[in-house]
Amino acid sequence: MKKKTWLILISILVVLIIGFVIWFLTKPSSSGSAISPLGNQSEINENQTLKAWEDPAGFKFSYPDKIMIDNHPEDEENYAHLELTNTASPGRILIWMKDKAEKDLSTWLTNQEGDFQSFDSELAGQSAKKLAFTTPKKMVTAMFDQEVIILLEVYPEDEWWTRTYDQILNSFELIPLVGEDKAKSQAPGAWQPGTGDTGIIDEGEEIVE
Repeated sequence: MKKKTWLILISILVVLIIGFVIWFLTKPSSSGSAISPLGNQSEINENQTLKAWEDPAGFKFSYPDKIMIDNHPEDEENYAHLELTNTASPGRILIWMKDKAEKDLSTWLTNQEGDFQSFDSELAGQSAKKLAFTTPKKMVTAMFDQEVIILLEVYPEDEWWTRTYDQILNSFELIPLVGEDKAKSQAPGAWQPGTGDTGIIDEGEEIVE
């Protein structure tokens, strides 16, 4: 009888030990948040320095100083053709300002090919469309200013690119060209192509979260 009691006590002890080990391995961290599948959140949320790009085509935006911008001066067809890259990540952002056969968002949207979802959005205070494509994986934000389309495309390889894309969208503004009234340039349908062929980088910096 005594031997049976000891066996029962040992079994209970083993069960308690196993239960404690399972609890310890699966308990949430002290911060109370689960580990993000997108990587180290401290790296994603680190402070970063912003720079400003002013384009002679008539727009500006801010971007992290880790970004390199190629304004493709060889492209003589489009008003703007910017390619934003980061040597630390294979993702990229493209910014276009070009003439299209379509002259409004609804017509342009019906002519898009591929598997995507579209959402109403806003860019530079004007009505825009945001398209999420699955193959290839990319996000496109489009708006028309007069009869010129502005496209911001991101090919995200990680969360950093998604956050950078949002930063650019939120800071994107239309600016007056030489001799153009500022209030008029910000009104819908007021844009006219510029004559410059290179971008201007403002060296002013800002620290953001």
